[in-house]
Amino acid sequence: MRKWVPTILVVIVLIVGWVYAASQNYFREEEAMQAKLLGIQSGDIQSITIHDTTEETSGTAATSTLTLDNGVWQMVEPKAYPLNGYSVSSWLDALSGANQELVVEEAPTDLDKYGLGTDATRMDIKLKGNREIKLAIGGQLPADDARYVRVDSGPVVAVQTEAITSIALSRRDLLDTTPFNMDETNVESLEWEGEAATWMLTSTSENDAAEQTWTLNGKTIEATDAISLIGKIKNLSTADDVRKASELKNSVPRFTLSVEQTVNGQQVRDVYRGITVPSEPDQIWVITPDGQWAYGMDATSLTEAEKFPDTIKASTTSSEESSNSPKDETTSSSTDGK
Repeated sequence: MRKWVPTILVVIVLIVGWVYAASQNYFREEEAMQAKLLGIQSGDIQSITIHDTTEETSGTAATSTLTLDNGVWQMVEPKAYPLNGYSVSSWLDALSGANQELVVEEAPTDLDKYGLGTDATRMDIKLKGNREIKLAIGGQLPADDARYVRVDSGPVVAVQTEAITSIALSRRDLLDTTPFNMDETNVESLEWEGEAATWMLTSTSENDAAEQTWTLNGKTIEATDAISLIGKIKNLSTADDVRKASELKNSVPRFTLSVEQTVNGQQVRDVYRGITVPSEPDQIWVITPDGQWAYGMDATSLTEAEKFPDTIKASTTSSEESSNSPKDETTSSSTDGK
């Protein structure tokens, strides 16, 4: 038995050692750590300039600059266009969160073959501490699942196409393109006064929007129809840049839309004005309640929204007629049978 004691002790030591090693993850493969493309936090970004080669202006690439001013992102070039706060926030997160998949070439000498020459999408990113990053986005890799990217004068790296889609945004991708600022759950009334129609949508209860009682010109309608009407107007958007309302001369009134909402316990009333100008009779400009911005809207889309209540009334009438039809037929059959 004594001759087995050394062997038993060795086995015990090995078991203890194995247990300790396992507890320290010595036998697990280390997960490959993906390098961050920029190595920054979204909160570090102070301004971004986009050099958009898809928008040619007098032979030069259009430039747009956004800056952080007192905690609020604003566009300062080419004009102080209103921004979509959600789009800007998502964009900053995408920039800070992007990973580089692999290094394609450490010291590139021919950038054109990667699409990183004059045709590249470029951004200048300024950070806290006066640090600046120059980002260039080039062409697709042969596998078509990633794009060539270069940061400053560093190596050419590959970044997933999905990540690039969230990063390589144009100026228009960041603009607030919807003039009507309203939330279905907050709206208490809409009043439209226009050339083609005049109507008033009103909520007569204080419950959630899905349970509210709605009237259209004094007649009760389904809540789903009311929400659909609000959404129809809320989601109208422009495909063009907004303009300063003061730039539109000799305007002709087309409609007014008054919106009453309860926001943070306070009742708010906003009035939007629709106008046309002699030089563009087929386009309706929607002036925001502050009178500052004008959104160029397609006249057909606005007319559809203006006359949308007619489709609700037609639908309600049709449904009432269909519900009454069986009753009428029964009454008629009973009369014939007498």
